[in-house]
Amino acid sequence: MLPIDPEREAVGRTIAAMLMGEEIRRGGQLHIETILTEIGALAGFAAQMSIRKSIIEPQQLDPNEILAEVVTRNGERYYFSDSLNWILFENLAQPPYSIWAYVLDVVPQQSRTLVPDMADIVSHAARTIGTSRFGIPRMSAEHTPHKMPRAALTEHWSMARHELDASGRDPADWPYDLAFAAQWQMHTSRDRLALPLAAKIVMEAAIPMSKIDPRTVPGA
Repeated sequence: MLPIDPEREAVGRTIAAMLMGEEIRRGGQLHIETILTEIGALAGFAAQMSIRKSIIEPQQLDPNEILAEVVTRNGERYYFSDSLNWILFENLAQPPYSIWAYVLDVVPQQSRTLVPDMADIVSHAARTIGTSRFGIPRMSAEHTPHKMPRAALTEHWSMARHELDASGRDPADWPYDLAFAAQWQMHTSRDRLALPLAAKIVMEAAIPMSKIDPRTVPGA
């Protein structure tokens, strides 16, 4: 198990609870796949924002030195980098770990052969930028979220950012705080949704949303 940070746990649970409350107010019941999609989208985007806010801006670096910008034929901008991959899924061995490390941590060892392949999700996101398929989770109809990751990001990033700021969280911590929210939601919902599937839902949202142009996200 990954080490527990009480402040991370508190803010992660708070954001998850706020999303659950909004989902219940809107639909009358909790749809786990939608909540996990929302948290995954926020965590993925937080990975890029943490690079911007904790590395690029304080050091007054050229963003293009850290984040490679890709402009599609329709004029949309997406961002890629090794640093982003490290935060998203590569760092499994040392603090502060990665979003994927938090998600994987809650999946029992005997079920880990069923978890998604990160390389497949990454390559799919890269192949589909600038198309209608980008950011659409590849799930069966039964487990399709009621809200797509991009819509979740547009609707909830301002709320999540406000809560992170109000809790005094350093931008470098944002993706891991939201990764804990995903972990907690997966654990509390484990009797309703298989954990390997829950892991796939989170990462199918997190990885593409990490590429989104912040200028198009309210509150960023």
